[in-house]
Amino acid sequence: MKKIIVLFLFVLSNSIFAQDYNDFAREIFFGRLPSAKTEAMGRILTLNFDPYFVSQSNPANLVNTKGVAVFYSNSSPFYGYSDATYNYTGVSYNNPTIGALAFNLLLFNSGPTIFIPQWGEPFTNPFKEKRYLYTLTYSYKIQSWFSFGINANLFVADFGTDQTFSDIFFEIGLSRSFGLVQNSELKDELTIAAQLKNIFNQSFSAVDQAQSDAFPSIFRIGVSNLFEYTDSDVFEKAYLFGFTIGLEYQDLLNSDKRTAYKAGVELSFLDIIFLRSGYYNETTYSSEGELEDFTYGFGLKLDFEKYITNNFPLVLVFDFVSLEQPSYVTDFSSLDNFTTFTLIANYGID
Repeated sequence: MKKIIVLFLFVLSNSIFAQDYNDFAREIFFGRLPSAKTEAMGRILTLNFDPYFVSQSNPANLVNTKGVAVFYSNSSPFYGYSDATYNYTGVSYNNPTIGALAFNLLLFNSGPTIFIPQWGEPFTNPFKEKRYLYTLTYSYKIQSWFSFGINANLFVADFGTDQTFSDIFFEIGLSRSFGLVQNSELKDELTIAAQLKNIFNQSFSAVDQAQSDAFPSIFRIGVSNLFEYTDSDVFEKAYLFGFTIGLEYQDLLNSDKRTAYKAGVELSFLDIIFLRSGYYNETTYSSEGELEDFTYGFGLKLDFEKYITNNFPLVLVFDFVSLEQPSYVTDFSSLDNFTTFTLIANYGID
């Protein structure tokens, strides 16, 4: 355990001296999130709000899945790229003995149309740019201690010229939950987690290293509290209602921008219906200096083993958000809303 903590502190200190990040590929690192749940809860990524799409969230949270899972997410548009789409897909497997493994793929397609507000009319983009992010994840839980996770990422850029360029970067995450109360009626759990993206200060180059763009070295730390109340006399298959609150701080170790403060809450009923909201404030590279927004969304969950038939441990999840795109310019809001939906199928294996 000491070796893992020392390694985490080493890569954290090493990232302080990273090459400056200049907002490269912001549509990937700070654009849409694959999880509609985390998008709705203030864009919090460190905590266990998204244990599936771990190319964006904390890889340590993968151990909170069970058995085999497949998942898909779609989001569009992205600011001036009127036809831009994000497609995420992945598969994961968790074995308590060997740990959890996952593969995630992100495809961002800028689409054929660009709308620039001050011009007023959309025009055709001659370069239909694409970005790919391939992620392999391994996560393991050290009993009575903490969970840790490692991501290996391959970033691929297609600038619309039928030629692609790629580079790799790595990230690590830690998570620890504490059971404060656990009995037949009440469950109260505290979680503390941290994540560090681009631990070796890698950069991307389409020409040569002298003209490279640094990947962001992102440090996040968060804390959450989960509370569930059960009354088996009223409803015996699941808790009656639950409440989750989370807070997160984000800092770029290779930039003085993109510092963020985030908060999110979730109210759930019968482990079926989930109502969410959140808030975040983030400094940016724009002239206004910051980006902030209130967020909200909902989710539905169907546990076959609980509600339909025994001995069939399939869980289906649907999460959804439709939000105004937060503006980088004061008093400007003529951009279309963006919509994200997430589909997850998780089959538990003992």
